[in-house]
Amino acid sequence: MKISIVINNFNYRQFVGQATESALAQTHPDLEVIVVDDGSTDGSVAEIRRFADRVKLIEKPNGGQGSAYNAGFRRATGDIVMFLDADDWLYPQAASGVAEAWRPGVSKIQFPLEMVDREGAALGRRVPRSLHDRDALALLREFGAYGSPPGSGNAFAADFLARVLPMEEAIWTTAADSVPILLAPAYGDVVSLQRALGAYRLHRRNDDESLLANNAPQGLWHEYERIQWTKRFVEQSLSTLGLEPRVPQRMAPWEARVVALCVRFGGTPKTCASRISPGRLMGFALASVWRWPVAGWRMKSALSIWMLAVCLLPRPWARRLGRLHKSSMGACGAA
Repeated sequence: MKISIVINNFNYRQFVGQATESALAQTHPDLEVIVVDDGSTDGSVAEIRRFADRVKLIEKPNGGQGSAYNAGFRRATGDIVMFLDADDWLYPQAASGVAEAWRPGVSKIQFPLEMVDREGAALGRRVPRSLHDRDALALLREFGAYGSPPGSGNAFAADFLARVLPMEEAIWTTAADSVPILLAPAYGDVVSLQRALGAYRLHRRNDDESLLANNAPQGLWHEYERIQWTKRFVEQSLSTLGLEPRVPQRMAPWEARVVALCVRFGGTPKTCASRISPGRLMGFALASVWRWPVAGWRMKSALSIWMLAVCLLPRPWARRLGRLHKSSMGACGAA
């Protein structure tokens, strides 16, 4: 099977070379590498051009991550497409591992990513904590989420992507990986590989916002808003397919953790959609944790205690607890 690796880049000159080298170093024999530069201004294009004889380079004006996904997929000719973020990288056996596990009816193969710091040093944990496949659609219908790695840990059937792309570029300027990740269970089977086949780089600044186990650039409440937006997107998409989502949609455990961080460290919400009373929001999040069907009571108890402690302990202790929890649990979820 031919595999297309599409690297999306915006102002990641210090990282995009490693991402490109990792894609070119794949052991799978039938491969193409496409690099989409989304209007970078930091010299990224000069770095990418070092590989000009081995990659397809698409230079475009800045339009956001969704537009980069669309542009890359239009040029892709593979049976399977992997979207690689320019700040991550793949291990040499990633594409071959995906090809070996592929079978008819699959829309997505997913695999864990090892978390590394800005310099690429291992942090000793993986993302996500749990991978969901056979129960992915059921979880999606009830909670609007399931256990999936971020974008770089997924490989999609090209015929599935042709049904959901192009995405609306004005809406998906960030978190564009949510579209194929969240829709995949509704269009085919999801298969999980248990070994890590790539690295997920954390390079946030060291402040309250870095309590998030991802690189979300606009803060805690913006991450909560993103979660709520993706749930509405899932609900609308499933309804269109005749797969009625259950109402009300609930939160996955990693989303409930974001709520606790928002309530304690997020300050005043900047948008109306986030202006729900902290007590009511926490109650909803805690109830969701206990309704999550694929975790035992010990995990649910530990998470509930952590959430309450983050909200009630003195701020320095709460911040330390937030960092310890991120380090021990890692990140979960679609994006």
